Amino acid sequence: MHVRLERETDFVPKEKPTMKRCMFCVTILLILAVAYIPNCTAVGHRAVKRPADNSVSLELRFMKKRANPLQRFFSVLDGPNGFATGFLVGDQLVMTAYHAVSGNLSASKKVQLGFAPNDELEVEVYVQGCQASVIKFDEDADLALLQICQRQKNAQAPAFQSSLSKDEKLFVIARPHGNKLMRKGVFFGPVELRGQQYNLATIEARDGYSGSPVYNQREEIVGVFSGYDPRQKLAVISPGLRAQKLLDDYVAGPKPNVEKP
Repeated sequence: MHVRLERETDFVPKEKPTMKRCMFCVTILLILAVAYIPNCTAVGHRAVKRPADNSVSLELRFMKKRANPLQRFFSVLDGPNGFATGFLVGDQLVMTAYHAVSGNLSASKKVQLGFAPNDELEVEVYVQGCQASVIKFDEDADLALLQICQRQKNAQAPAFQSSLSKDEKLFVIARPHGNKLMRKGVFFGPVELRGQQYNLATIEARDGYSGSPVYNQREEIVGVFSGYDPRQKLAVISPGLRAQKLLDDYVAGPKPNVEKP
C-alpha cells in the first residue's frame, strides 16, 4: 500500500516586516547592545490523571543554523513560527515526533517560513514559554524525548500498548496552539515506510497534530501521531512499542548531555 505522508506540524508563513516593527526594532537595538533571553524558572505542575492532561502544546522557533545575535533577536521578536504537540511521560519528560523538533524541513516548508530552500535550519522548542531540550530520539521511528522546565508531582509513565486488533477504536488528543482537540477513528492496518513499520488509522487530522498521543478505548497509548495521508484520510502512527523502548532506554541508561537532532 502506498502512503503519501505529510507531516502535520503547523507552520506560520513569514510576513514582510512592517514600518512599525522596523522602528520598534531600531529603538530596542539602540537600547540593548546584546539581546539576552534568560531561561525560565521551573514551576509546579499537577500530576497527570487523565489522557487529556497528558498532551502539551509545543511552540517551535525555526531559525538558520549558527545564527548571529541579531538574527536570534529578530527570531525572538517574531515569536514561534511552528506548532506541534507532545505528551507527558514522566517528571519533566515529554515525548513528541522527531521530525517536529529536528529542524529538517522540506524546501517548500523553508520557503513558507521565509528561508531559502538550501538554508540549514535549527529549531528551539518551548513549553509554556520555557525552552525544552531534546535528550533522546529515534529518527527511524520519528520519536523524540524532551526535557521541560515544569515539574510534575508524582508523575508516572503512561501505559503503552504494543499490539492492535482489526477495527480497534482509537482516539488522538492534540494541543496545537494550546487548544485541546480530540479526533476518533479505527485501526486500519500496518504499513512499512522507509523500511520501518508504522500503523495506519482512519483519523482525520490538521496542522499541529504531530507528536500527539494516540489512545485505545482503555486509555493506553498505542502510538505517536507522525503524519497524515490527505488523499486516503489516514493517520500515520509510530508504534507504541517503539515509544516504550525509547523511554525505557532513557530511564535505564546513563543520562547523556542534550542530544542534537
